[in-house]
Amino acid sequence: MIEVPVCVIGCGPIGLSGALLLSRHGVPVLLVERRSELNTHPRSRFVDTNTMELFRELGIEKAVEATGLGPDWTAYNRWSDSLAQSPYAEIPSPTFLTVPGPNSPCVPVMTAQDEVEAALMTRVLEDPNIDVRFNTEAIDLAQTDDGAQLTLRDTLSGEREPVTAQYTIGADGPGSSTRAVVGTHLEAEPRPIYSQDVIFNADLSAYVGERKGSLLYTTTPQGVVIFQPLDGHRRWRCQVVVGDQNLISEEDARARIRVALGTEDDVEMTITSMRMWQPTPGCVTQFASGCIFLAGDAAHVSVPTGGMGNNIGFAGIRNLAWKIAYVVRGLAPDAILETYDTEHRPVAVERIDFGVDTTEHMARMMRGHVMGEDITEAFERTHQYADYDHLLRGFEMSSELIAPSVGSGGRAPHVWIDDDETESVLDWFGLSYVLLLGSSCSAVAWEAAVGELPAGGVPVTVRQLPAGASTGSYEADEVVLVRPDGIIAQRRSGVGGHPDLSDFLPYIPRVETGRPAAQV
Repeated sequence: MIEVPVCVIGCGPIGLSGALLLSRHGVPVLLVERRSELNTHPRSRFVDTNTMELFRELGIEKAVEATGLGPDWTAYNRWSDSLAQSPYAEIPSPTFLTVPGPNSPCVPVMTAQDEVEAALMTRVLEDPNIDVRFNTEAIDLAQTDDGAQLTLRDTLSGEREPVTAQYTIGADGPGSSTRAVVGTHLEAEPRPIYSQDVIFNADLSAYVGERKGSLLYTTTPQGVVIFQPLDGHRRWRCQVVVGDQNLISEEDARARIRVALGTEDDVEMTITSMRMWQPTPGCVTQFASGCIFLAGDAAHVSVPTGGMGNNIGFAGIRNLAWKIAYVVRGLAPDAILETYDTEHRPVAVERIDFGVDTTEHMARMMRGHVMGEDITEAFERTHQYADYDHLLRGFEMSSELIAPSVGSGGRAPHVWIDDDETESVLDWFGLSYVLLLGSSCSAVAWEAAVGELPAGGVPVTVRQLPAGASTGSYEADEVVLVRPDGIIAQRRSGVGGHPDLSDFLPYIPRVETGRPAAQV
């Protein structure tokens, strides 16, 4: 019998990140995966700035950044009749562009999902708090009065081992079996399109030329073929739009790709993987039941347009993990877990809808081009394809953990706190609540006030911005309460000299007096 605080089902990027986040809070994790290895067929590519900030917290920011495409590839998306022809549409992609910006210490990265998973797995294997099991199915998952029970089945030997866990996270992808245990289903309508992924190695530089792009769409007589550079050299992913759910042969795939290249050359091409998929955007009816939670594609599925799928999942697991950790450690009441659905669902749905909307504008543009129609309006609307930082950075969540004050519920703004621009205020978040003081506040007085909080509850750390670091983002006499996931719980200006916690205490979760802490 294995007894563990948290069991995470699925070694995709969301499951791996959830295990690492829980471990950072000192919570042991059992991480199970039915496959024998990580995914070798990369589906997602884009890692947005919010996710890169999470990777900075996990210590893999630079490793992931090193695998990404440079700004010569990420400055534009392009549409043409074949890769060798001049584009009929070129749209800047500032959200994808791999250059430093003023709003984050991190740059967005266009890379391959298997590279991201490899970086995460390296950290997982180094972590003594995480017990990872490949070739292992989680079966017979059920709720109990004390948590969850499940059975691990070794897919090679058939051996079984019972497990009890205080909490279980189903990060088991779009075909999740955990959904049925939660008692939910994906409310989604499949899009009327089938696309065959083709991962291959080839030198396409003669056809791309100077027309590089994060995504290179071609509208051929046989249908749409989308070229996606994975390493900027020889590794590519093509999405070949086909008529039904049946895989076309390698020979047919090569022929479709050659037409999309605009050549009759016998292009040397090594295909490493092919898979079929159908866009099925939607969200489950509930994210949790009791002690069992859904995360990532098990909870919501996006269309590929804009690369939001995994990034929505990363946002969700970042919202959930610290809450489970605090409850497991006896630092916060169980009720805070209900805010996962309350807070994350609107964010997820908004981004899923945005991706669908963008897809429809782009489809109108391509159809209009093929039909010889005026595409001006659709072209202008398609500019949102990779220009949606307002969506990534401008959200505001609401729940009982967030004050109904201006600025609360959003991401705490980034500012550099050293002259060399190596440390961001975001580096202060992750483990505890942070009472962030403007530069003119009295740190001594606020630390004394925090020191009078009852022992044993949610940890609160006092940090002060240096003079000059708060310009434009934080007022000098402002106090901001920031959660471990970097979300502002409460902010008050004009209170720097008055260390009164009364406006902040309602948004610092507390357990009942005398409740024992869980053993971890």
